[in-house]
Amino acid sequence: MSTVAAQVEAIHSMLAAGHRSIRLQRHSLMLWGIAGGILCLATEHVITPERFPVHWQRAVALLLFLGIVLSGVAIADFWYTRCRIEARDESLPFVQAQVTKIWWLLIGMGVLFTFASSFFGGGYMVFVIWLVLFGLGIYIHGLFSEQILEWAGVMMILLGVGALALLAPYVAMQWLAASAFGLGMPLLSAMLDRGMSKSAWTRAGQSALWLGVVLTPAVLAYQWGESQQAPSQAAAIVTIPAGTRIPLNIRIDGNIVRDDGDMAVPLTLARPIDLVLLDGKPTGMFRVAGGSWKKRTRSLWIRDVQLGGALAPDTGPAASVSMILLVGD
Repeated sequence: MSTVAAQVEAIHSMLAAGHRSIRLQRHSLMLWGIAGGILCLATEHVITPERFPVHWQRAVALLLFLGIVLSGVAIADFWYTRCRIEARDESLPFVQAQVTKIWWLLIGMGVLFTFASSFFGGGYMVFVIWLVLFGLGIYIHGLFSEQILEWAGVMMILLGVGALALLAPYVAMQWLAASAFGLGMPLLSAMLDRGMSKSAWTRAGQSALWLGVVLTPAVLAYQWGESQQAPSQAAAIVTIPAGTRIPLNIRIDGNIVRDDGDMAVPLTLARPIDLVLLDGKPTGMFRVAGGSWKKRTRSLWIRDVQLGGALAPDTGPAASVSMILLVGD
């Protein structure tokens, strides 16, 4: 009876190997993962407002930078994969060539979304989008390759969606994406098992290990970064008490309206704010009611923007806009 069971298991293994006829090379996960992790952390230090003060020039520079780097990774991955396949006297399977095109398409979509967010908003979701796109690409590859890739792809998608659903701070999502790419994908390359079929409990254990390796450094790095957010000794701290009215200068221009100068809208502080000044000028660092120090460019959120209008005989045309301004945790 055991011989029959072994034969049936061997047949199932052969069928599974036939269905999963392609292999994601270990070097591919290493190349894309390390490149993705470095880009998550280094791009904002390369494409800076100081180097590119004009907004559209900064957006184009970002597009070119991401396009050139990721195209180089794609070429290096494709070339080395072909060399490895030819060295084994094999040919590139048709399915693998098509899946590679899907992968390149997903990468291109990520680059275009990052570029478009410079003009149409959504920059807060950039790292979430990249996590979802990478996870989707890995999952699709796993459908025709190895089972562990399906699990890893789903986990990467859930990490991105979960971070967005929990309103994680922008910097936390940055570290999460960098860890998922720079550590998670190289670890995944070591977990490849050549398409072996394993139980759900085994895959769940591997998934827990992968999540632990990805989440632990991301949480520690974010906490360390937040602990370093402190004003320098040469800076001065000014406290603005609650109830203070602050004028918000607004400039609006476009193809149906004309900018006639700054309009001041008074805002009233609901909680006290501490500002950091250096040489009499705000540095962009602040804290609310004695909380942790934050940077203006990463911690202020504008949500639920709604535009309205009215037209009455006695008052004439009127426009209204409502929004919610939040400080992220």
